[in-house]
Amino acid sequence: MSDGSEEEEEQGMNLGEYEGERNERDERHGHGKATLPNGDTYVGEYENGKRHGSGLYRFKNGARYEGQYQKNKKHGKGVFIYPDGSRYEGSWIEDQRSGTGKYMYVNGDYYEGEWHQHQRHGRGTYFFRETGSKYVGMWKEGKMDGYGELVHANHKYVGLWRKGYMDGKGKYVFDVGCQQHGEYQAVEQAADDKGEEEEEAAIIVPKWKAGAITKITEDAPPPMTSADPTGAMEQPDAEAAGDEEGDGELRL
Repeated sequence: MSDGSEEEEEQGMNLGEYEGERNERDERHGHGKATLPNGDTYVGEYENGKRHGSGLYRFKNGARYEGQYQKNKKHGKGVFIYPDGSRYEGSWIEDQRSGTGKYMYVNGDYYEGEWHQHQRHGRGTYFFRETGSKYVGMWKEGKMDGYGELVHANHKYVGLWRKGYMDGKGKYVFDVGCQQHGEYQAVEQAADDKGEEEEEAAIIVPKWKAGAITKITEDAPPPMTSADPTGAMEQPDAEAAGDEEGDGELRL
């Protein structure tokens, strides 16, 4: 777990206490401050009764969002700081992390790149603080998927990934001036620590099939086009507090 949960903001038109500007229909309009029934607060711009423009929303659990709104939803550029101190800085669409942004995890890792519907999706870089390694390449639905490079201190792996694992042809490139070609193949392996009454399960483990060792050559990578988004998810208009999925640290 990384950033904890992200609380949904109160969505009602005229909930709680309000101090600020109003329009001719007595709706919140312009700049104002609201204290909501659940203990959250908002200071910023309104339009026709809804948060619209720039504002700061503070959750009672310590989380906060500062950035742009459109019709009560986080939309545009903004910064979300989670209760555990992890944070996201970047683009939002319809209350979701979408577009480009940087997510800094509580363990010191960070991801910078493209997002779609709260998930790492498109091209981006994930940096592992503990090892100093980084993955640079394509992502799909939160996992490494497509062409990428896993860069370590004195060597790197260049090749294809599928659903978070190395899959297919690739090569290891070493600082000593050579590279080893090969291929990762998916192999089923029995899961450990299963009770007698549990059905035996299998997990997929990528196994490296080594090939020729040659001098280093710079091969042209496949086109790194962004992963296709699957369309925006509808968001509820209800103004009840609830959990919104955050993003977890990556493990190799």
